Amino acid sequence: MKTFLIFLITGVSLFAQITADDIQSFTLKNGMKIMVLENSSIPNANMYFFYRVGSRNEHVGITGISHFFEHMMFNGAKKYGPKQFDRTMEANGGSNNAYTTENYTAYTDWFPSSALEVIFDLEADRIAHLNFDSSMIESERGVILSERSTGLENNPL
Repeated sequence: MKTFLIFLITGVSLFAQITADDIQSFTLKNGMKIMVLENSSIPNANMYFFYRVGSRNEHVGITGISHFFEHMMFNGAKKYGPKQFDRTMEANGGSNNAYTTENYTAYTDWFPSSALEVIFDLEADRIAHLNFDSSMIESERGVILSERSTGLENNPL
């Protein structure tokens, strides 16, 4: 899978006039593209990760795997074990969310800029060392099936 784009925004007001020249962009040797928009007017940061994989990459027999993988990204890695991602994020004043579309899976973190090193450590751990514990797999399988039955399969369209 081709990796992703990290878009880090630090302290940007929603009402700021932003131009393309305000964004710093570079690509790492592994293909990861990083874009940074910096503004120190507020002490907060947002970080977005976009993986170029979604339901379009699935086929009969593996449908839902992108959404399942999205959930597993919160369930433990080498340094931060099961349920530690959210606990560590919240202990450092942050919050996060994720979603999967047809074309990509996105993860977003919001946190005080003073927690930048911790948040990068959390993300690096789950990107490089995701753990697929069998009990977590079964737990998330149930969550995904429940979401599917109350969302997709309960949609009148």
